[in-house]
Amino acid sequence: MHQVTVYWRIFLSFMLCAASSCLSAERAFTVLAYNVENLFDLDGIAIYQDYIQDEPGDQFTYGRAKLLTKLQNIAAVLKTFNKGLGPELILFQELEADFTPQSSVENLATFLDQHHAISVAQMLTTDWRSEYAGLPTQAWLLKALSDAGLVGYSVAVAPLKRADAGIAHTNAVFSRFPIQEVKSHELLQARDILEVTLNVDAHPLTVYVNHWKSGASSQSREPIRVQNAKVLRALIDARLAADPMADIIIGGDLNSHYNHSILYPGMETGINDVLGSQGNELAIREPSGADLYNLWFELPPKQRYSEVWRGRRGSLMHLLVTRGLYDQSGVSYVDGSFTPVILPGLNADLLGRPLEWTFAGETGGGATDHFPVAARFTVGSGRTGDFFDLENPSVGDNALDFELPLIYQTGMHLPLRDAVDLAQLSDAALGPFVGRLYRVEARVLKVRPMTLEVAGEQWPAYAPDKSVYAQLQQIKGAKSPTAMVVTLGIWKGKRQFVVEGLE
Repeated sequence: MHQVTVYWRIFLSFMLCAASSCLSAERAFTVLAYNVENLFDLDGIAIYQDYIQDEPGDQFTYGRAKLLTKLQNIAAVLKTFNKGLGPELILFQELEADFTPQSSVENLATFLDQHHAISVAQMLTTDWRSEYAGLPTQAWLLKALSDAGLVGYSVAVAPLKRADAGIAHTNAVFSRFPIQEVKSHELLQARDILEVTLNVDAHPLTVYVNHWKSGASSQSREPIRVQNAKVLRALIDARLAADPMADIIIGGDLNSHYNHSILYPGMETGINDVLGSQGNELAIREPSGADLYNLWFELPPKQRYSEVWRGRRGSLMHLLVTRGLYDQSGVSYVDGSFTPVILPGLNADLLGRPLEWTFAGETGGGATDHFPVAARFTVGSGRTGDFFDLENPSVGDNALDFELPLIYQTGMHLPLRDAVDLAQLSDAALGPFVGRLYRVEARVLKVRPMTLEVAGEQWPAYAPDKSVYAQLQQIKGAKSPTAMVVTLGIWKGKRQFVVEGLE
């Protein structure tokens, strides 16, 4: 519990600074990189089977109510910034790469104007029209944000691809700053890099939005990420050759950990060896030093995570900056402002793990399997010297050579609801409850297949941690129930308890 509290305090202090006049001498703004996990439209034309919608009677089929849930949850996360106004610049990943160009929206401003009198909730429920089915996800997302009071965004999205390209997603930029230039760059087996140059109070800022090849733990896929990194590195080199102090932000899901080369020694890595991501913040002061600084090094190692996979923390989401963001000209990074956006109850469980998207029930539930990452920047005058002073600068010498666990441990005393009432929920109502932690008094009836008895009801169960599985074996057949911490899960369309540990 202490750990989650620390993360919440970090994010709260970030938000208080963002909403206050602590940077009153300059204009401050927020940049957020956000993988929204499969934000798809409703036309049923999709690479992923889950979004084809060919089984309307199936509770796990994607549909209007589930799109509405995804949109509302994204908006709720974004509204935690800037007193509900949202970040000024958002770098999105996993919007659907739309394969129905005939239903595209040519002018999003016109689209918003045409639908100003109706909410996105009405569009997806009482006032549904068949022509809405193919609306691209950037239109749905922009409308949902507008309804929530997050307005003023211009949008850039990578061009449409053919379905046979095999790429399900695209990247997008939502910006309150004028967009000057947009380019798209193809990658091997990955989503196009979206290169967008913005006019930030008369200063150019270039962002590169990335979503590299998936499978961070797969060493066989690393050569693909190496190719992805080479394309990005060449783009950055060209910018810096023209202006060594150019203001550049690299963001998105690189499907690589900040310490990837240490976790997987003996092979070339895209993020560290090719791209040059590193943690020596002082190197930016040297013209011949490393030119990219990974903002994960702003945090202690225990706080460097945006995902939890198989009980281990990962750092696949990134924001990297060039040395131009440390000088007194144009846009500057606000030292120490980087943070993963961990919001218990909204996008995180009580352990501080992402609440992944679930198809359960009529509405679905959860948010995304990645936490967004955010940082603050300023533009304007007021700094002194060639580079501003850093507070506790990172020298990049504390990268870990292992992945830290994040699992339930006996004695944490989390404020958990009792799971006994979950048996009374209908299948249609399950969405908001799946993936969340509960306390339960249960007897272990069997371990293969694992079956628990809870208040006279039998539940299928699963214990992913071997040590927890061993504990459950030891108490099998005990007459008295044991207090357990569980997650409500779905397996092959049926509800089950995932046993996280004994209380």
